[in-house]
Amino acid sequence: MMIVFWIAIGLSLLLVWSARSRLSAVEQKLEELRRDRAIRTADEEEAKESINGLRKLVAQMAAGREVDPTMVIENRLFRDVTTAELQERVEAGDSLCVVDVRTPQEWAGGRIEGALHVPVDEVQTRLHEIPRDGRAMYVICAAGGRSASAADFLANRGYLNVFNVQGGMGQWRGQTVKD
Repeated sequence: MMIVFWIAIGLSLLLVWSARSRLSAVEQKLEELRRDRAIRTADEEEAKESINGLRKLVAQMAAGREVDPTMVIENRLFRDVTTAELQERVEAGDSLCVVDVRTPQEWAGGRIEGALHVPVDEVQTRLHEIPRDGRAMYVICAAGGRSASAADFLANRGYLNVFNVQGGMGQWRGQTVKD
């Protein structure tokens, strides 16, 4: 009788171990499926964003706006320019809008005359202050990173002729004014 008891216990342990192994395999498969679904969802969102960006680029081209190959490759609606290109336009007296997205402390250190100051973290809430009059809009910061984010935001909100000034005020060699 004792042998039957130990055999039953041994078989029970074997069944529990076997069930646990199968349960572990099922849990691993479920986790794998969750990961695959998350990746698929992210891929679908990225594809939708790309298609929407390309539609906007085609709309810009149809409206006669200049679209360069980099804009298409990087799926962005704004162009990059150098500080020298902006300086030429400023010195020529061209009609343009400069949006400076630096912090108030950076702004106080010197700015391009006539620039509109909207710190990058306030662009969304102060969008109504940024003109939509069709002039070329040059977005500038200290080095070009924050201005690229702001330029992308503005271009995706329907602003046209948006330019990111690469190198920012750190490379600006034109005149500046201080308060």
